[in-house]
Amino acid sequence: MKNTIERSFEIKDYRIDETDFGDFWMNFENKEKLSVKITYIPKEKSKFTKNDVNRIISCIIEKSKYFKENLPKNIGVNVLFKNLGEKCFKPEENEIKDLEIKEMDEISVMFYFTVLYHI
Repeated sequence: MKNTIERSFEIKDYRIDETDFGDFWMNFENKEKLSVKITYIPKEKSKFTKNDVNRIISCIIEKSKYFKENLPKNIGVNVLFKNLGEKCFKPEENEIKDLEIKEMDEISVMFYFTVLYHI
């Protein structure tokens, strides 16, 4: 069934080195849309440095590309960076413009998996 979202990836697929989950939940909004909310927090320190934030953003972008590559072609993946100016990323793009990188206590993202068209 390529016109519905039947599964998501495993929790381990969302993990990033040197981070923990502050929040993690999945919501099947309907058979054509799944949202995954994740808040990444530092594992062994109180804040992410600017370098940490850059690295984590890069990891999230790579994860979204991995997800897109491993789903049927009609399933879209978008990532919304909740506390980085509400910037959205699509795996077919190569960068996010105008991100304000700063020290942060947490990085909150929403992964959206959506049926784009029916086949």
